[in-house]
Amino acid sequence: MKWSINALSVLNTPAPQTVVMSHFTIDQDGQMVTYSVNLLPASKLSFTSYADITEDQAIQWTKEALGANRVLAMETEVQVLIDAQQSPMPQSAPLPWSTVSYDFDGNY
Repeated sequence: MKWSINALSVLNTPAPQTVVMSHFTIDQDGQMVTYSVNLLPASKLSFTSYADITEDQAIQWTKEALGANRVLAMETEVQVLIDAQQSPMPQSAPLPWSTVSYDFDGNY
């Protein structure tokens, strides 16, 4: 799974541009789910000047804020979406006793 940071929200306390929220996407095989997570309390994070934050560091903070169980649940959700796309979707069929005629694309 590929994790990417879309945006970081900041406050100016306890230091200027303290990152307090992460907005991120989990992607695999073109299936994406976007989430946000509160990173507070910031005291759990090592302070890094905003200009020096790397995406890898922001992803690490995000995963630490979520905890292992939520990370697994989110990655599972993306995998479920991928699996659902690989399964054929049932189509509505005209009822045998219906007098209305339409094709399988819903055209009358």
